[in-house]
Amino acid sequence: MPTGTEAYEAAQDPALPGTADAEGWRRLHPLSPLLRGGLALLVVGGIIVANFRDRFIEFFFANQLRESGDLEGMVSEQDMFTFLEKQGLLLVALGAAIVVILLIVLFSWVAWRFHTYRISDEAVEARSGVVFRNHRRAPLERIQSVNLQRPLLARALGLTKIDVLTAGQGGKVELAYLGHRDAKTVREQILQRAAHKRDGVAPNRTADVQAPPVVGYDGYVYGEASGKLTERAQTFADADVDPEAFAANTLVKVPVGRLIGSIALGWEAVIAVAIVIAIVVLGATLELAILVGIIPMAIVMFGIVFSQFNKGFNFTLSRSSDAVRTGAGLTATATETIPFGRIHAIEARQPLLWRPAKWWKVRITLAGHSVAQGGQNATQNVVLPVGFEDDVLRVIDTLLPGVGENTAEIEALRDALTGSGKGYLGAGPRAGWVLWWGRKRAGMRVDGLGPDDELGNSTLRIRRGVLTRSLSLMPIVRSQSVQLRRPLVHRMLGLASVQAHTVLGPVRMEMRGLALKDARAAFDFLAATVLRVQGAEAAERAERKQASQMVEPTQEVPQSGVAYPAEQSGDPQ
Repeated sequence: MPTGTEAYEAAQDPALPGTADAEGWRRLHPLSPLLRGGLALLVVGGIIVANFRDRFIEFFFANQLRESGDLEGMVSEQDMFTFLEKQGLLLVALGAAIVVILLIVLFSWVAWRFHTYRISDEAVEARSGVVFRNHRRAPLERIQSVNLQRPLLARALGLTKIDVLTAGQGGKVELAYLGHRDAKTVREQILQRAAHKRDGVAPNRTADVQAPPVVGYDGYVYGEASGKLTERAQTFADADVDPEAFAANTLVKVPVGRLIGSIALGWEAVIAVAIVIAIVVLGATLELAILVGIIPMAIVMFGIVFSQFNKGFNFTLSRSSDAVRTGAGLTATATETIPFGRIHAIEARQPLLWRPAKWWKVRITLAGHSVAQGGQNATQNVVLPVGFEDDVLRVIDTLLPGVGENTAEIEALRDALTGSGKGYLGAGPRAGWVLWWGRKRAGMRVDGLGPDDELGNSTLRIRRGVLTRSLSLMPIVRSQSVQLRRPLVHRMLGLASVQAHTVLGPVRMEMRGLALKDARAAFDFLAATVLRVQGAEAAERAERKQASQMVEPTQEVPQSGVAYPAEQSGDPQ
């Protein structure tokens, strides 16, 4: 729990938006209930307008309607208004509608008053609920990513939702909603404090952290807005990209034409088109009624294509001083900020029809996503929808600092992507029965264990696939366990598979079809390497923490003139 000093500092922090109470709790934007559930107010208003629209026209334009002769036909209509009027319940119904609207407004206001958040040097917290209280807490050292979500209506209102994802399934603290600039400021605060906590150093004054400027998709940095309307237009068009990434040319972008081509040549579109063709052929040869099946298939195909286009539109990937940031979206935008060291695995994939264009897709495994997000949602973990080989190398270098920095390492990655895979342990001689035509490409390798290499940058790399080529990389330090498996077919053929487990996600670090002798040797070597690398990383982290605790600074609070120690024990009351 945060100490009394931390709560006091949070309350006096001028960089965070809004005014905090004595314990550091702050409220969200006043319009947030409208987006979290207050849309019921709009639904009620829509029902009233839909049923009383003719009466409104009659009330305001009665004279014109009498002269034109249209009033008689309007009065004869049997709608809800006429029924209530005949039953003498019109005033009661109107009064009930007004009461419902007032109750919705009242409950929304009460919910807003009780929905607060706090950012301390230990955790990000959110409290909500009136009758049933809900308190969620995300420790800074367990934060995996900080995301900004902007649905279309929220963008129009200049609001943004913050999702703080932590390690563990469903571990998320949601701050919905804040003003867009305020949300960017809060994100930077969280990332800075999480970085200090992770490195074991004392936090700096958070007042020095400010929101990044508003940047367009072309890299133009907007100045101070001259008015509210101009500010709203700027925030609506904000690409949320670090301007230094444009200057340093470290930004990875996806052109719209390439995105459309990749969707058209992707497996989802190809399979959907094949099913439509099959339905047409069956309908022409057997029964015309079968052609009705084209309609739902067309709807499904359009939904898949539009979802991929919407989530990949204006995709950008950039690297700041302490995190990786991806952003995309046409109607609703999403920006994901991932601190360094939180990537558990990376996979570059190349479907068969993408090979002539030399396109690749990159996706990652990241802790904190739910089962559906981690394993089933193909667009949730994508960090490069489509790009060339050079883009893949830049993405790998961005996501895994220290990997792909020198010429030899770049050439090794190129060889792993499209070459023969020199230095990789290949599949066994009888692995063709398991891997089919992918036997020639399959292989695994542990890299980064040389005398001049840093152990923390060592990775496990696995090549596989024939219809869809892939190269998977996992930092050794992120391995949860190592397993040697021998399924029935593998046992019959004298083969085995070796798998390095990490958190749940789409990237599977498993090499199948190894000869049993090679698999046992690879298992022993990988297990020993994991212990060695993780032991060195733990020792280094302990040294940093010990060094930061040798000197405990004193912070003065000018308002009270009392010096507080940087750390205290005990819960605030």
